[in-house]
Amino acid sequence: MNNLNYDSNSETDRLIVVATHLGGIFFGFLPSLLVYLVKNDGWIKENAKNALNWQLTTLIYYGISWILVVVLIGLFLPWLIVVLNMVFCLVAAVRSSKGEAYRYPLTIEFIKF
Repeated sequence: MNNLNYDSNSETDRLIVVATHLGGIFFGFLPSLLVYLVKNDGWIKENAKNALNWQLTTLIYYGISWILVVVLIGLFLPWLIVVLNMVFCLVAAVRSSKGEAYRYPLTIEFIKF
């Protein structure tokens, strides 16, 4: 369901989804997990699922990068993950404000729906 367009979503729904994506920058997987568990609307749940999968994937990427930092191979990797997280979350927020369901690249799909 990559980049599906849902024009019938209300402003409140779009605001919830934008906040879910942007919340990942500051609070990790918690905002997307809360929205995923609380909301049952298809479009909101789809976006929360995509955001949650991305945030869980970044946790794995952070763990791997810090292991590589310890062995002095990946000194720049944690910063690269921070930048990617910010860019992907901002793109997702912009796209979802237009009513699209954004699917993050480089994501492991832990939650199918």
